[in-house]
Amino acid sequence: MDRFFEAATISCPYPFYAELHEHDPVHRLEDEDGDHPVYLVTRYEDCLDVLSRSEVFSNKAGPGLRQKELMGPGRSGAAAGAGSSYRVVRTLLTNDAPSHTRFRKLVAKAFSARRINALEPAIRAVAHDLVDGFADSGEIDFVTDFAQPLPLVVIADFLGVPRRDLKQFRRWSDDAAEVLGGQLTPERSRECHESLGELLRYFAEQVELRRREPAEDFLTSLVDARIDDETPLSTEEMLSLAYVTLVAGNETTANMLASMMLLLLRNADQLARVRADRSLIPAAVEEALRLEAPVQGSVRVTREDTEVNGCPVPAGSRVLIVAGAANRDARVYDEPDRFDVDRADPRSHLTFGKGIHFCLGAALSRLEGAVALEVLLDRLNSVGIVEPFEPAYVDNAVLRGLRKLPLRVVRS
Repeated sequence: MDRFFEAATISCPYPFYAELHEHDPVHRLEDEDGDHPVYLVTRYEDCLDVLSRSEVFSNKAGPGLRQKELMGPGRSGAAAGAGSSYRVVRTLLTNDAPSHTRFRKLVAKAFSARRINALEPAIRAVAHDLVDGFADSGEIDFVTDFAQPLPLVVIADFLGVPRRDLKQFRRWSDDAAEVLGGQLTPERSRECHESLGELLRYFAEQVELRRREPAEDFLTSLVDARIDDETPLSTEEMLSLAYVTLVAGNETTANMLASMMLLLLRNADQLARVRADRSLIPAAVEEALRLEAPVQGSVRVTREDTEVNGCPVPAGSRVLIVAGAANRDARVYDEPDRFDVDRADPRSHLTFGKGIHFCLGAALSRLEGAVALEVLLDRLNSVGIVEPFEPAYVDNAVLRGLRKLPLRVVRS
């Protein structure tokens, strides 16, 4: 097994990343059959190079680090789950221009600054409700009591689906996220595939409902989406966009919230500064995104023989742009492992990508992080880790998320 997949590396990959920076910046992972290796690109400038060459590094790389493609040759997609008549089709994350450009234009209106900013009161209300539920408890698990439910409720409301379905949304989202790590057994892969089928069928019912009864939500915006009188989105395109929005808008923000809280509690001086000066909250969010990228890397596949930093990369190879490593590159950041709310360019990290595939949901994630931290500081007089505590992370080399974070809380 390559060190990248070892439990110790998944728990704390940063020493491994630092070694790669110095000695093996484009690291080759061998796959099971040895025919289709994956190249880890770890230095900041090299990651920017790959991100800037979309004509060479295609996004049509499939759903995860090692999983086989959901898209078959000459097909728009693969059926999801037994008995499912719906297919996952390429829209945003696994697509290239010009098709990607069309979808991005159609969806961008739903993520406009005006529409995202209008969500702030609702996000704030959800955060207060969650704190109301545990403020007098004394001890909580921050992951399950706050970090996970906040973005799940927010993205469900954004999509326009009933909160009563949140439990199954959580399961569907977790199963989809597990695919990204490239470590599924065949049995677990089939289970996740079945789960995806359930999710698509659910969204299909919701889309049909919006066609009959439009609402002020994301699903209705997909039904109504037009640019220059273009053909409307197909049902499968809408389902795929809803699926991507659920997973990307939920899992990543939950991981960011938990990481941000742990980083602040382990950097008491920085927490004290943010508590005293709330204008530092956005910088604290950015440092959490930089130091603990919720998605450690994004996958590309090479269209032709090329090279990265002098390393030959054959056509058809998978390339992982390791944002989690680039964000701690000492060539770019002074004391890269330090949590510092005074960094001069706090948004320079690559957590949300760069270029044509920059994350559409970045503004929403940043807003949730800022509102959450403000509410927590307002409502809790003190917060501390219940010791002894050793962070444990989900067994996923790409998605980085704390399993739990036991805290002792005292309400204001």
